[in-house]
Amino acid sequence: MFIRLVHFSLVFLCGYLVIKWISIPHPYVLTDFFVGIVINPLQFFAAAIALFIGILISGGVINGVINKTIKTWKKQSPWSILMLLEYCGFGIVFFLLFYIGWEETLIFFSLSLLYGMISVEN
Repeated sequence: MFIRLVHFSLVFLCGYLVIKWISIPHPYVLTDFFVGIVINPLQFFAAAIALFIGILISGGVINGVINKTIKTWKKQSPWSILMLLEYCGFGIVFFLLFYIGWEETLIFFSLSLLYGMISVEN
């Protein structure tokens, strides 16, 4: 469980860094977004690395949760409180990041979910 807590902390940290380092102007103008990237290339590069690491960790957590859920549905393992805590922990991280920046969080977790579902093996 300690490993999952570290994973959730890293996912939150990477998501927070992506939200703070990639600024999406309101109202959204594509040229302003690209100008921000050109003016701050190091910040964009760091945000891209944080996004990549966060997607890998979050996708691994999603993959593990999906595999445990499949095993539980096939009656190979019983429901446990740890599995429920993983669902709740992932939901808490998602909602905290969603509160900070919903556009970046939506992109972050959509890509994480896609990566996690692609890597599921039966």
